[in-house]
Amino acid sequence: MESKLSRIQHGPFRSFLYRDYRLVWIGATSSSIANWMLKTAIAWLVLELTHSAILITFVFAVFAIPSVFFGPFAGVWSDKYSRKKLLVFVWIVSCVCSVILGLLVMSDFQDVWLFFVLTALIGSSMPIVFVCSQTYIYDIVGPSNALNGISLWSLGLRLVGAAGAIIGGFIIETAGIYLAVFIAAIAYGVACVAIIAVKHVDSHSTSDDSSVFENLKSGLNVIRGSGFLIGVVVLAILAEAFGYGISAIFPILADADVFAVGAFGLGIMNGAFGVGGVLGSIILAALRNLERLGALLVMVLMICGLLLLGLSLSSYFYMAVLIIGGLGLVMAGYDTLAILIMQRSAPEGMRGRLTGVLVLTFGIGPAGHMVLGFMTQELGPSWAAGISSIIVISVTLLVFITIKKLRSFQS
Repeated sequence: MESKLSRIQHGPFRSFLYRDYRLVWIGATSSSIANWMLKTAIAWLVLELTHSAILITFVFAVFAIPSVFFGPFAGVWSDKYSRKKLLVFVWIVSCVCSVILGLLVMSDFQDVWLFFVLTALIGSSMPIVFVCSQTYIYDIVGPSNALNGISLWSLGLRLVGAAGAIIGGFIIETAGIYLAVFIAAIAYGVACVAIIAVKHVDSHSTSDDSSVFENLKSGLNVIRGSGFLIGVVVLAILAEAFGYGISAIFPILADADVFAVGAFGLGIMNGAFGVGGVLGSIILAALRNLERLGALLVMVLMICGLLLLGLSLSSYFYMAVLIIGGLGLVMAGYDTLAILIMQRSAPEGMRGRLTGVLVLTFGIGPAGHMVLGFMTQELGPSWAAGISSIIVISVTLLVFITIKKLRSFQS
């Protein structure tokens, strides 16, 4: 019995020994399945209403743009206020917005701009969920298990995300868009219940009387004073804009003019991205530690660029699905590496603020989504993916060459 317990304590699922970690994990994964189903549902709805590549990519943009405004503040709020209350609040808002969306779809409402407004409100929760989850995880499992905890968190998000995308596509095809949206609302409710049960006491200092803007300024000063961290942020923008951003053209690839695979095929593509991320997260969770985190981050972005090139050249649906799965795998590596670098670089009491700056890239990234939309509209999806590949590879090489510390950073 002792040896079995020892294996668990040192195995790939060791973070699940912590009760509060399990609850944070359940909350995050429940909201993830809701996010994936909503993205699939709203993207397909806009495709049916407008048949516009630009407006379809705009769905993904408005889901992430709020991170520009709320990302850094989410980090400050996470350090300064109750993370539990923040998470409960944003998931209640997301649940209510999803119910309204479902009712609008059921009533055959045609004004896409109201769908965009509600989607943006739901997207506003993402930076708060991300930052609060990460700081919770780091505090609950400790620095020695941070790699494992973050990887299992990423695994959960991607595992249920893959299921959410595939099931969402099937539900849309067979029962209608509105049902997928209502199921997303239920998933947000489950997340809310899970986080309410967390007993962990936030580690922020309640004696900090400085204003939110003063806290925000201190976090930005840490980033600004480090060329290394600026390099990490630049790579994060690349990853968000083109690594994750490529999913914005999946509805175009699924449409009749390209692969002609319909909503279910769109779900398969989104699901492949999630499954690839699951495999990447499993690999990372099994590792005890990682060295040379900066060099690994650069390598991940280079592989991302090469896979984008492969996608641009692919003329067969299932070959494209395999490449998309590979993109999901390397993006799982990006997630974990970028988070670990920020967490380990942060002065004590500032992990939320530095992670919040990383979340800022979630909102800057949609500029890449819009660029992809325009390129797809004018040149086609193959050219859009190919040009994205050139941008990712070129900028990554430039950052690698110019920032020495990025090549040697370990902890």
